Amino acid sequence: MEELVKIRKSTRTGNPIVNARDLYKGLKVGKDFSTWIKDKIKKCDFVENVDYARIFFDENGKKMTLPKNGERSSRGFGDVFRIEYALTFNSAKHIAMLQNNAQGKKVRQYFIDREKDFWVLKEELARKPELSYSMSEVAKMLNLSDYYGKIGRNTLYNILHYNDIVNDKNRAVQKYVKKGYFTNYPTRVTVKGLEWLKQRFNVGESGEVKELKKLVEDLRKKQTFQEQREQLMLEGVSSVVETLLFNKGGKKTEEQNRIAISHLSGFLNKMKTMPKALSI
Repeated sequence: MEELVKIRKSTRTGNPIVNARDLYKGLKVGKDFSTWIKDKIKKCDFVENVDYARIFFDENGKKMTLPKNGERSSRGFGDVFRIEYALTFNSAKHIAMLQNNAQGKKVRQYFIDREKDFWVLKEELARKPELSYSMSEVAKMLNLSDYYGKIGRNTLYNILHYNDIVNDKNRAVQKYVKKGYFTNYPTRVTVKGLEWLKQRFNVGESGEVKELKKLVEDLRKKQTFQEQREQLMLEGVSSVVETLLFNKGGKKTEEQNRIAISHLSGFLNKMKTMPKALSI
């Protein structure tokens, strides 16, 4: 089908809209655009921000946000270089009908035909479910571990509940549903949500902890009695420091806290089984 007038999609509602300037060209209007659109708005008794919206641009083609009533701004209508009018689909059809000539009828019929296609497509998209994952699938894809092994569905729910991401009924908190991270009834994780969880539960270690672990590994290679005492002391110190680092400021993840505490627990267990001669 020949494109008589470009039809766009509203970023706010997803509904079809028409730039009045495109409609003006499609109708092959002879008079000045500004005079023509103002006349049509008045004649059709259109209401701003209901039937149409004005979009303001400066001389550099950059969109402007003008101050509302009661607000202050250094920019005003004097800085406006160009105004575009975004018409609802019904408003555009109404103007085409009022044009009252062969071109107006042609454009109006074009709108009617395209509108059918648009709504059919929108209904098909609404029926097609967005790709999402169960919590068991997400637990496998995140591939997280703690002291007791791999983290599964139930532990992941506990972590999300602890972080106020899901409630006590394992339903996603509404603000995360609105962001498109989760669906409810049942609770599933969207593609966007999976990427967000991967970033949120990044279990990479800090540089300080890596240095401590390297020092401990070097000490393990030493064999003398005194060196073994030093090694054991440093293991204890490194376990405590690691735990403090992972908990400092509450910025580390639940998994990191579990790992740090498990290392400290391992050190304490080792102390119980060491010969008395090595005890500190």
